Parts: sequence; C-alpha cells; structure tokens
Amino acid sequence: MDTYRRYFRVFKQPVMDTQLSMLLVAIIIGLLGGYGAVLFRFVIKLVQYLFYRNSADILTFAHSISPYFLIGMPALGGLIVGMSVHFGAREAKGHGVPEVIEAIVLRDGHIRKRVAFVKIMASAVCIGSGGSVGREGPIVQIGSSIGSSVGQLLKFGRARQKTLVGCGAAAGIAATFNAPIAGVLFALEILLGDFGLSAFSPVVLSSVMATTISRHYFGNFPAFIIPAYELRTLWEFLIYPFLGLTAGLVSLVFITLLYKCEDIFDAVVRIPEYIKPALGGLILGLILIRWPQVFGVGYGAINLSLTNKIYPLLMLSLIGIKILATSITIGSGGSGGIFAPSLFIGAMTGGFFGWCVGALFPELTASPGAYALVGMGALVAGTTHAPITAILIIFELTNDYKIILPLMMSCIISTLLASYLKKGSIYTIKLMRRNLDITGGFDQNILRTLLVREFMSRDTAIVSE
Repeated sequence: MDTYRRYFRVFKQPVMDTQLSMLLVAIIIGLLGGYGAVLFRFVIKLVQYLFYRNSADILTFAHSISPYFLIGMPALGGLIVGMSVHFGAREAKGHGVPEVIEAIVLRDGHIRKRVAFVKIMASAVCIGSGGSVGREGPIVQIGSSIGSSVGQLLKFGRARQKTLVGCGAAAGIAATFNAPIAGVLFALEILLGDFGLSAFSPVVLSSVMATTISRHYFGNFPAFIIPAYELRTLWEFLIYPFLGLTAGLVSLVFITLLYKCEDIFDAVVRIPEYIKPALGGLILGLILIRWPQVFGVGYGAINLSLTNKIYPLLMLSLIGIKILATSITIGSGGSGGIFAPSLFIGAMTGGFFGWCVGALFPELTASPGAYALVGMGALVAGTTHAPITAILIIFELTNDYKIILPLMMSCIISTLLASYLKKGSIYTIKLMRRNLDITGGFDQNILRTLLVREFMSRDTAIVSE
C-alpha cells in the first residue's frame, strides 16, 4: 500500500501534469474502457442465458419461448433494474449520455465512482431480459465513469478532467463497433464540443487502445453483416436526398414519442419509481409476442434488413414498433442506449424506402440493403444532430468509399430537417427539460446558470475624502 501511495504521489507531481501525462493516462483509460466494454457484453450474454437459457439472437429461438415467459421475463428484469437504479445510482437510469454531458458542463467531469458498476448491472439486466434498448449508451457512461474516476484519483485539473471523460466515452464506442475513428468523433462532437489538439490526442489514444482490446477478444469484424454497396446510376443522387428527408421526419417521431412516454410514466405518481420499469417490461412483453425482432439491441433484425432477407411490410411495421418498444423501455425507467435503436429504425426506414424506389425505378436503383445502410446513418444523424459521427461510423463499418457521397447527403439533410423542426437532439432535449440548454455552447450555458449575487462582494475598499 505504501508503494502504491508513493507511486501516485510521484505521478501527481506538477512535472507530470503535462501533455505527456495526459497521453499516458489516456492509454490507461483506453485499456480500462476496452475491458469494460468486453465485460459488459459478457454480462449481457450471461444475463440473457439466465433469463432464457439461451444467449443467441432471439430470432433463432423465439418460437420455442412460451408467451407467458416472454411477458414475465421483461417485467422481472424491469423490477431488478428499477431497484438497482433507485437504490444504487439514479444517474444509471435512461440512456446515460445526457448524464455524461451534464457532468461535463456542470460538475467539471466528475462522475460518481459507483455509476460504472450500477450501469453495467442495470443495463445488462434490461437488455438481457428483453429491454428494447442499445448497449452503446451504457458503454459510453461506463467508459466516461472510468475516465472520471481515474482523473479524480490523480487529481487532474478541470479541463483535463473533462478530456478524460471524453477518453472513456471514445473507448466505449470504439470497442463496441470496432470503429476507432467514430469513437473519437462521438466524444469530440457530442460530448466535449472541442476539436483542439489538447483534447484530440488523448481521445485518439484511448480509442485506439480500446479497439485493440476489442479486436483481441472479438476479432477484427464489423458489428453488422455489411453488403457490398453499389451506386447503380447517377440518378440515385437525386433519390438519396428524399431518404434524408424521410429519416429526418422519422427521427422526430422517435424523439417526440420517447419523451412523451417518459412524461406518461412520470405522471403515474401512485406507483413507486422502482416499480415503473417492471410495468414497462410487462407492456414490452406483450409486444415481443408478436414482434420478437425488437428484443434487446436488435442486431439480428438489422442484419436481415441489410441482406434483403426481411419483407417490406414487416420493415414498415418494425419502424413504428421499435420506436414504441424503445420509448416504453426507457420512458418507464429502464437502463439502456438509444444509439442501437436509432440504427435499427434507420435500417428499417432505409430498407422500406429502398424497396419502394426499387419498385418505381427498378433499372435505376440499388438493392434495398444499400438504402438500409445509408438509412442507419441518416437516422442516427437526425436523432443526435451529429452528422460527422453518423457518417464516420457507417463508413468504418463498410470500409467502402463509394458509400460516402450518398451517406453525406442523407445525413446532412436529415440533421438539417430535424434541427429545423425541433430544437435540441435526443440527448440535449433531456437536459433542456432540466433547464440546461447547451445549444449555444457549454461556456455560455454555464454563465446563464450563475447568479450575479453569488459573486458579488460587499467588502469594498473605501477611501476617505
């Protein structure tokens, strides 16, 4: 213990409080964030096996599950989640990213150390029991909590503490999608709002280290089965803008219904907070009986849409069903992300759109799977108002430059339409509902929250005549 204390006393000396120390700590956070993502994915599979005696994609064994079992397990999972969050860490409720932004803006990046553990447990139970949410938001909060804890332990300054939170978030996204560039852009564009070299370099190192850990355990494979992309004719450049408009409108429906469900469950005051996720799980179970595709993260259904193995009318119905299922899960108090649901909804939107234009212009358009791929990026851009992250994450998943132009066009149009029709992204609206508006920038918002009387001094120096 004495050796441990001496080591950290040396590490916290002013000479180490340099850019070099930031890079070294960023590597450590990348390693911890990568292992955190690996652990989280393992715990999700373990929880799903405990609930359903099967850790494979739900579509492979949904026919063998009793309807009563499929209703009861999400409700039981919701009860466990509600109690874990209520008595463990309230910050673990919901999709997590707004809480990370709030910690960066108002608390200089300080996140309670227990948040990572509670988030792993709560989100793993929510997803493993059938909650229609993603694992990316929880991993962002888990990685951010790791970065914050390391920064607090080493007593870094305010600016560097925030950067370390971004390092942890980048590590989580990079390890999840095997996409280091997307991890960097997510942290800088959505969380930190800072592309300066002092923030960029540590975040890059964390992202690379986390990706290395992820590839060691899961291999160098993309998160989805990506089809060979093709741009059949130049006329398609006139079609993809309409996909961007469609994705922008669908993203608005998703955002609106998500917070509407949250308001509905908040209005039910007679039920204790920790019971509401169980009620949401019960309603979700009724949905899963008919549409098991919306179970958990839903990567299996996304792969089917990308490979043209899902019927058009089913894709159309799954757009609304996934929006409803995710809104109920999160609105009732469940713990999980909205990134994977956005990808799911975007894939179904793009796939159905591609099928429609293919029926109208069969000689001019590519397969519906190509439009599903672009739709994934466009809907993420519309919900998060982060087109750069959306473009890069889809590009890294495909490693195909031919997708860039349609992807850029659709993502930008989706973002412009969504931001024009509704102020705030799916992340920042939650903060705005807490009277925390960061649309004008972090510094301006901090100044708005401060009162002059808090800084006025009555002890003035008086000089006699």
